[in-house]
Amino acid sequence: MTTTPPDWETRVLDEIERTRDELLTLAGDLIRIPSENPPGDCTDVGNFIADHLRAAGLDPEVHDAGDGRLSVVVHRAASNAAVDDDPNSARHLVLAGHTDVVPVGDLDRWTFPPFAGDIVDGYLRGRGASDMKAGLAGVIHTLVVLHRLGVPLAGKLSLAAVPDEEQGGSRGADWLLDQGVLDGATGAIIAEPAERTHPTIGQKGSNWFRMTIDGRPGHGSLQPLHGVNANLLAAKAVIALQQLWEMKPSPPGDVVELIERSKTFAEEREGYGAGIGAVFEHVTVNIGTIHGGTSSNVVADRCVVDVDTRVPIGLSRAEVLARVDELLAEAGVEATIEPTGFRSEPNWTVPSDPVVTELVAVLRELTGDPTAEGVLQWASSDARTFRSHGIPVLQYGPAELATIHGFDERAPVADVVLAAKTYALTTLRYLGVAGTAVESE
Repeated sequence: MTTTPPDWETRVLDEIERTRDELLTLAGDLIRIPSENPPGDCTDVGNFIADHLRAAGLDPEVHDAGDGRLSVVVHRAASNAAVDDDPNSARHLVLAGHTDVVPVGDLDRWTFPPFAGDIVDGYLRGRGASDMKAGLAGVIHTLVVLHRLGVPLAGKLSLAAVPDEEQGGSRGADWLLDQGVLDGATGAIIAEPAERTHPTIGQKGSNWFRMTIDGRPGHGSLQPLHGVNANLLAAKAVIALQQLWEMKPSPPGDVVELIERSKTFAEEREGYGAGIGAVFEHVTVNIGTIHGGTSSNVVADRCVVDVDTRVPIGLSRAEVLARVDELLAEAGVEATIEPTGFRSEPNWTVPSDPVVTELVAVLRELTGDPTAEGVLQWASSDARTFRSHGIPVLQYGPAELATIHGFDERAPVADVVLAAKTYALTTLRYLGVAGTAVESE
């Protein structure tokens, strides 16, 4: 683990505390710019971020992948004072976050305007407060503060504010990494929502697919003697797919402890109750949408079912899809399977990676909680993309977890500030400060 002299650490932390209102204003401004996905147009919020960075004296790059998929990137090169034999000079840290949010849904079920961006009773409120515009504001503000103070980082720092995450699209983080915009990155922190002292360092694989089942139309009054009802076949298929839960994963030995730790954390700290930890050892199956038939008196000739399965460490998407075929065959259902949305293998960053150890150590110091540690999550994010490009990554951001993707989304103000301090201090320690003594162990 590396440490930097306390003068820079103190100066940076003091500046974040001094400018906390600036940070919270930025978070509120981001929330007030709608960027729902779908449709996914992030032009306005992307341009706002670029303008904010320019006003702070930085030189952002704006990358347009089409249809409003606007990414904003800033690179801050290593200080000229860095030397080749500095242990951190070869490091390149990316601070990242996505600008799109899920739709607000039924306005009547919100008790405040969904794009309020205000602070009430110690909470930042509005769609994206937890997922993840408060965290995004934190990484942006971290870069601004480091630039404002002129901190001579020994390694390279990049900021990436990206679109197209909520629907698993390919024109955000995927696009930037495929284009080489973040080449050379050795570590990344994504400001995704997390429990206050437990960043996420791995996730289950995502295996979304669309199941299309064809029948034969006929007059509804003759069922089941005439025609083949695609909706009925789909019902059989949906029931059959529940058996995916019974698949047995074989995780690598060095991940077993992380899985057990994550199970305990989920049951004791995330509020879902006893038994929820089993999610890390099973394939989950969610039947998201079902669309079939044209009228109640016509035998449905086609039914389309959208399915979300999540793959535990120790299984692969290919194995799950093969089992899908087996289960449908056993149920006597013919279907066309088309991959959609989020698609990724189970992925994780080892707990001993420097970007993990540094952030966890910072959290323990700032919160005073010695139990702070990395855990797995069951959802997917852009972390899968960074890992697929060989970049170790973890996720940490402020959140009221129970409100994510729901009504009345909010995030504790104290945790918004804590997250920004965590990003800043981790950056200092991971990249080091040029021209100062650095200890390693």
